[in-house]
Amino acid sequence: MRAVVLTGHGGPEVLQVQERPAPEVGRGQIRIAVCAAGVNFADTLARVGLYPDAPKPPCVLGYEVAGEVESVGEGAEGFSPGDRVMAGTRFGGQAEIVSVDAGQVLPLPERLSFEQGAAFPVNYGTAYAALVIMGGLRDGDRVLIHAAAGGVGISATQIARGIGAEIFGTASASKHDAIRAQGVAHAIDYRSQDFEAEANRITGGDGLDVIIDALGPTSFRKDYRLLRQGGRLVMYGLSEASTETGRSIPRTLRALARMPTATMPWWKSLSLMNENKGVFGLNMLSWWDREGDINRVVDPLAAGLSAGELEPVVAQAFPFDSAGEAHAFIGQRRNVGKVVLVP
Repeated sequence: MRAVVLTGHGGPEVLQVQERPAPEVGRGQIRIAVCAAGVNFADTLARVGLYPDAPKPPCVLGYEVAGEVESVGEGAEGFSPGDRVMAGTRFGGQAEIVSVDAGQVLPLPERLSFEQGAAFPVNYGTAYAALVIMGGLRDGDRVLIHAAAGGVGISATQIARGIGAEIFGTASASKHDAIRAQGVAHAIDYRSQDFEAEANRITGGDGLDVIIDALGPTSFRKDYRLLRQGGRLVMYGLSEASTETGRSIPRTLRALARMPTATMPWWKSLSLMNENKGVFGLNMLSWWDREGDINRVVDPLAAGLSAGELEPVVAQAFPFDSAGEAHAFIGQRRNVGKVVLVP
């Protein structure tokens, strides 16, 4: 089979399409003929060597796929060859064939394309975990979604819209129409505006209930100050540490140096109790490892997906041979929605 192989750490050029042995289908597994594979920001961090849980090169990245069931292993139930499915893959997804435990496989609604299916498991699961399980978002809450035009950002906006929250979102000005169409009421241009000052202006200084942020760590302090009584900040990324082509050692060192005082404020633990705020960290890979699957964060979304209340947005589909271009596209912050690879 053909697969996108991470041959080493560095720029987009380290991604190469190679022939690899197709995986066997084990007991309790489903083997999927991949029609589309998601590309997540975590893949770009793994490429530059900033994702410690990623396998060592050479390896195949990819956390999610959509395609057709090719074969069913002994003891696996619920699916038959030819079924349209999507699945979490826990690496190895950016290949023509992948085998996964049956518990990781979800039916793909007929109304959705394979590309949309590959945009669902990780992005919507992350958004639900951050907003609902950790953030406790409720009808009428004010929520700030950073990078609101990205894959997780659009997923989170749709979920927050369905809950009935008042949505603030950061994105470059050229993407404001797109995020407003998804449900963002207050679009903030992070390039020309201070999001903290703008959110305070809009709320009259009253603050926000929930903030989810994958940018950090520079933004984390501002996020924390914006929280009102009982507010919750969920941190789930560190995009500040990387550039569009690779790892920036100076940027990485600056980011890491800021982390101790930008994240959970241990240095003010006593006043933290009086401020009545919460700070959470979210890593979906660790979540996945601990629970064994991502069902707790995707099962509650199945009805909304089937009914069309949730609609995965695909920014662009790149062929396997252009995987490096897909990573550069994300690194340049050009995407509105999910970037996927197709064999």
